[in-house]
Amino acid sequence: MAGKQNSKSARMKDVAELAGVSIKTVSRVLNNEPHVQEKLRRKVRDAVSRLDYVPSQSARSLRGNKSYDVMLICHSGNSSYITAIQFGAVVACQELGYRLSISLCEGLGSKPVADIRQELDSMMARHRPDGVMLVAPYASDEKIGFVLEEMGLPLVRIGPVDLHNRAILVEIDDYKAAIELTTHLIDLGHQRIGFVRGLEDQRSTHIRYSGFCVALEAAGLKVDEALVRPGAFDFQSGFEAGEYFIEMDQPPTAVFCSNDDMAAGVVSACVSQGVNVPAAMSVVGFDDADVATRMRPLLTTVHQPLSELGSTAAKELIESLSKDEGSEPRRIVLDYEFVLRDTTAAPPKG
Repeated sequence: MAGKQNSKSARMKDVAELAGVSIKTVSRVLNNEPHVQEKLRRKVRDAVSRLDYVPSQSARSLRGNKSYDVMLICHSGNSSYITAIQFGAVVACQELGYRLSISLCEGLGSKPVADIRQELDSMMARHRPDGVMLVAPYASDEKIGFVLEEMGLPLVRIGPVDLHNRAILVEIDDYKAAIELTTHLIDLGHQRIGFVRGLEDQRSTHIRYSGFCVALEAAGLKVDEALVRPGAFDFQSGFEAGEYFIEMDQPPTAVFCSNDDMAAGVVSACVSQGVNVPAAMSVVGFDDADVATRMRPLLTTVHQPLSELGSTAAKELIESLSKDEGSEPRRIVLDYEFVLRDTTAAPPKG
């Protein structure tokens, strides 16, 4: 059977014959079932590729009573953080024969349980996925998690999340990363360091601030509450924090921002006021979002593997769907990377 056969005429039987396996094995591979030898899995996938075979999604759904769909529920469609996670999840789902659907539910976490149940019931009546992915702040929302678990939907959360033994959690060690960023500033000689918080309903805000405080204390320095400013994980709140710091009688010589958008705002405020970064004020961010390499000077930050977080979460969720007993709660921690660029230097002398 040479060359590629048209996908409309190729059948599962043809795939089985070309791969030299049974139709049942082909079905198990296409349905991403576990306990298939990797050698056989590769043979089937190679045959599928050579034949350009596309399994019928509707037939798969009817046979297995599955939708072969994973739903990502998020609070905002205007977030580089969520967009990067979505990309990784889409790629993983496509590789495993699933679709990723996105449901934007603004303000869901602020509603009472009865309203959350009604909104999710309405959503699932139109389209019920096999499993759900939750990102911050919904990943740590007790009420949303309760309703989804009540509906019997398998969950994966993308952290940081302050929920123990609840489904699958995929995250980086925000606390350790915040300590490393703060220690970098201290090692450069900074002692008067500002901090810009993020949204208070997001766990990352509190974990990153906690790491900041511990690093200062470990170095024998005290947290100056006057140098801690509110933020909203956006450019504007960073710009306002930057203006505040610059106008102080004794401005900080360095500022830790809880994400890169706010760090870009602080740097922009410095530029507008003629404050040199990093000669007069060092600035660090968190995430390594696109803005970190588009701004000037380039931003020192922590690289969070957002796409990998999305792909890992999707793969773990889909794997759990093939287990009759479901998946044991577990925490998966991915590596982060400290990225040294151009916004940090020793504090000014004198």
